[in-house]
Amino acid sequence: MAELEIRNLLVSECYTNCYLCKNKETGEGFIIDPGDNELKISANVSRIEMKPVAILLTHGHYDHIGAVEALKKRYGIKVYAAALEKQLLGDQRMNLSALFGNPMTIDADEFLQDGQKFQVAGMEIQFILTPGHTPGSGCFYLESEGILFSGDTLFYASRGRTDFPGGSEAEIMRSIREKLLVLPEDTEVFPGHNESTTIGREKRYY
Repeated sequence: MAELEIRNLLVSECYTNCYLCKNKETGEGFIIDPGDNELKISANVSRIEMKPVAILLTHGHYDHIGAVEALKKRYGIKVYAAALEKQLLGDQRMNLSALFGNPMTIDADEFLQDGQKFQVAGMEIQFILTPGHTPGSGCFYLESEGILFSGDTLFYASRGRTDFPGGSEAEIMRSIREKLLVLPEDTEVFPGHNESTTIGREKRYY
C-alpha cells in the first residue's frame, strides 16, 4: 500500500477544498478540484515536492474548475471527469461561471463511467457516480487507503445543494444512501467544502 500525503487548500470565493494528493513513494500526485488560485496551488505543489500527473474533478461547477486550464497548461497533465458531466462542463450557465461573472468552459481528457477503476500516480482509484448535486457528480474512492473524496455530494453532517441546474434532492439522497454509506464505516471522507468526516459518522444523519 502506497503512503498518500494529502494537503488541503481553500480556494475560490466559495471556500472550496482543493486537495493535493502525493504518493510519498514516487513523488507523483494528482490535484482534486482546483477551483481557483492557480498560483497558490502551484506554490504548494512545489512546497511538498509533488510531480502532478492528473487533475480529478468531482463535478463541473465553476468553484471546482476555475484553475483547471492554467494548471493543465503549466504541468501538461490530463483532466478526469464523469462522462455525464460533459454537458455541464461545456455550458457557462449550467456550471454557474456566467452567473458569477467569469464565464468559462472546459473539456476533460478522460471521461469516467460509474464504478470505473483507473491508475493515477501509482494509486488505484475508483470513480463512484453520485448524481444529485449535478447530473455527473462523483466521488473518488481509494479503497487501499480508506479514503473517499466526496466533492459536493456528502459533507460533514450535510450534503450538497440541489437547487442548481440538473440538481435533484431525490437523486442525491439515493446516491448517499446506496453508494456511499455502504462503504466501510472507518472510511475517511474529504468533501468539497467544510471539514472532513467519516462514513460511520455520517450514517447517523441518513
